Amino acid sequence: MTKKIAVIDGNSLMHRAYHAVPPTMNAPDGRPTNAVFGFLAMLLKFIDIANPDALICAFDAGRPAFRMEAIKQYKAQRPPMDDDLKVQFPIIEELLEAMNVPVVRIKGWEGDDVLGTIAARDEALGYETLLVTGDKDAYQLATSKTRIVTTKKGITDVAIYGPEEVLDRYGVTPAQVPDFLGLKGDSSDNIPGVPGIGEKGAAKLLQQYGSLEGLYEHIDELKGKQKERIVENRDAAFASREVATIVCDLDFPLDLEACSFPSFDSDVVTEAFRKVQFNAHLNRVLKLVGKEAEKRVAPLAIEPVLKGADAVALVDAAIERGETVGVSVVEPEQISLFSGGAQCAFGTSEGTALLEDEEGLAVLARVVRQGSFAALDVKRTLHSIYPADTAERALVDDDDLMRMRAFDLSLAGYVLNSSVSQYTYDVLLDAYCEGVLPETKDEASRAAAQAAAARVLVAPLTEGLERDGSTRPYFDIDLPLVAVLTIVERTGALVDCDRLAQLGKSTQEELDDLSARIFDMAGEEFNIDSPKQLSRILFEELGLTPLRKNQRGYSTDAAVLKELEKEHELPALVLRYRELAKIKSTYIDALPRMRATDGRVHTCFNETVTTTGRLSSSDPNLQNIPVRTDFGRQIRECFVPLGPGQKFLSADYSQIELRLLAHLSGDEGLVEAFCSGADFHASTAARVFDVPVDEVTPQLRSRAKAVNFGIVYGQQAFGLSQSLGISFGEAKEMIERYFAAYPRVRAYLDETIAHAKETGYAETMFGRKRHIPELRASNASQRGFGERTAMNHPMQGSAADIIKLAMSEVQRRLMAEGFKARLLLQVHDELDFSVPEEELESLSTLVKGVMEGVAELRVPLDVDVSWGNTWAEAH
Repeated sequence: MTKKIAVIDGNSLMHRAYHAVPPTMNAPDGRPTNAVFGFLAMLLKFIDIANPDALICAFDAGRPAFRMEAIKQYKAQRPPMDDDLKVQFPIIEELLEAMNVPVVRIKGWEGDDVLGTIAARDEALGYETLLVTGDKDAYQLATSKTRIVTTKKGITDVAIYGPEEVLDRYGVTPAQVPDFLGLKGDSSDNIPGVPGIGEKGAAKLLQQYGSLEGLYEHIDELKGKQKERIVENRDAAFASREVATIVCDLDFPLDLEACSFPSFDSDVVTEAFRKVQFNAHLNRVLKLVGKEAEKRVAPLAIEPVLKGADAVALVDAAIERGETVGVSVVEPEQISLFSGGAQCAFGTSEGTALLEDEEGLAVLARVVRQGSFAALDVKRTLHSIYPADTAERALVDDDDLMRMRAFDLSLAGYVLNSSVSQYTYDVLLDAYCEGVLPETKDEASRAAAQAAAARVLVAPLTEGLERDGSTRPYFDIDLPLVAVLTIVERTGALVDCDRLAQLGKSTQEELDDLSARIFDMAGEEFNIDSPKQLSRILFEELGLTPLRKNQRGYSTDAAVLKELEKEHELPALVLRYRELAKIKSTYIDALPRMRATDGRVHTCFNETVTTTGRLSSSDPNLQNIPVRTDFGRQIRECFVPLGPGQKFLSADYSQIELRLLAHLSGDEGLVEAFCSGADFHASTAARVFDVPVDEVTPQLRSRAKAVNFGIVYGQQAFGLSQSLGISFGEAKEMIERYFAAYPRVRAYLDETIAHAKETGYAETMFGRKRHIPELRASNASQRGFGERTAMNHPMQGSAADIIKLAMSEVQRRLMAEGFKARLLLQVHDELDFSVPEEELESLSTLVKGVMEGVAELRVPLDVDVSWGNTWAEAH
């Protein structure tokens, strides 16, 4: 009987997975699980490809004495295993045991030897063997019945090697692999080999002489340095071969005929995988036996579900009792003559009220005005009774929104961990109520379940915020902003479509001209937007030097084109073409189509997207319009005030993150520079370059400015050298001079990183935490990213908190003091308004006063206020 048995080199795959998967996952008990996650991803990918009849996993359990005696330094250079990897081995073994996969660990032997022994036993039984490992030693085991499955890149890209593939890849047969390693050595295992003999040299010698014995029998045929090295290192070559030779006759019990896969108990697997919250992997494993994971339904009090007058009375009674009502509005997926409208559900302690369309929306409006409520996404829920399009009737007004008592579930989840990609009912229920929503058959039952879930999640999320010390950023900053953003989104922004059309026409003319020039230089027409076709033109037709390769061929990204500008004019034209084409499609062509019935563009401001606490903008993204380019300015010229007799006013924090660095670090020099009112970048240049302020040249000021902002963003010498076009040494010296001039800054940044490594997070001056799992990464570049993030978050996150606080207070004051001016946009550190001309002076005073006074710092917050007929003119 033919049988295919796969043997997994557990240590090899765990190490590869640990370094391939970011350390962002933890089991409920806090143990990291990234390596286990990656291991299972590789294993499941392999099972899909190979469909083995049996699975076995081997782990190292020491190093054989004969290898240690042959080469004293064998694997001695390997650092001890990271603690975060070590604690994951028991987890993977528990999961493998649950999957009924035999785990073999033989004291004093390595996993390779277990693989070799099982392969030999399989051969004797006539079985086919697949050895899954990243270790090159295993290629010696390849035969007509034994093949090696190795990961090429990442965790799911695999290649399968038989004898032919080994020969093609290395130029030697599997039987020659030990001799091959004996000659070339293996630095990863500290196997010395013969110095100076590499892969090609070793392969060539073995092709000629067959083995080490054959080589040394014909040593006189060699010449020069090569002969000298081989003669001098004879003992090392044979010792290296001995160490690299896999043992294939270990003695341990394993009934290969009885092994089979999949042969596990689905209940046992479910319990084990849920214990570490591997729900996605669980579903894939259960599908192997034709099953699906049963959803654990969260304990929700949905019944009784009341309708009509009884439902209205139920909600009124809950409002009277002062309860927080869970709210869900579910729109029909398909609107037809026969389907109902929006399903509005209200979860209370006495049951669920279910009302449809206008009746339900009227009750929702009453809950917003008079009661306390919770929803997954409060702003989205509000838009059902307060539409973003001003042409549609609103059932509540601005005052109602500013006074409402709401609890936003997704926002609470975000404040607790801003690194999570989704804040759905199922994600929150799974994390805080150990279950998910029940299966529902229609919109009405789904709305009822969601309303009950919204109500039940308030308490655990509130407790979570209190336990985490995150009540201030949630209740004082993010939650009050929901009403403000809802109002701002309904206000919208007005676009001058005639001016936009003119800009579109001139842009198309420039694109046509660029295309013609590009085709002329290339000597042919091609698709400029195709990286593959552009790559052919640049590197084959024009003969430019390829700089970087990706999966699709040679890279033509912006960084590569920027570098290639030095060789040829065409890359610069392509960069300009791409810039114009992207902005034309994203803004010039799209904005007129995105206007609502009221003629305005209504962007969506998102509070739960960025990891820093900053708002983001979408549909359309008005925060991404380039600020400093001429073309970006032309786009901004198309944004105009809401009506005649009004101006576009912009209020912008000046150097807020640098001011926060001065405040948080307490560096006397930085504080003094800001408090003096002098040009900050010039003051820094004077300190860093040791010249009087009046002798600071524009170039020195520009360099000091680059260092100032680079420090805030954790930029290192390499990055600074690239941005300024100077040598690495020069950049390094500038940074050292900066820290010498402002010594408390260096100390503060070091303290911030140390605190983040200790706690796992960095936080703003208002207590907003950003969890940074990369700080624990063994990969140096990931760890470096984590350290830069830790340095930057207190400044960038605090700046985000400050603009949010200012935005809420400005909106409150606009309404309290009867201004007709409307807040239109927030773009990072900038607030934009449409203002009647008669209110310009008074609004400027109000906005500047609020923005500068919203936080008390060691240095003054400075706000620039300006206005004009367009958004561009207001800068």
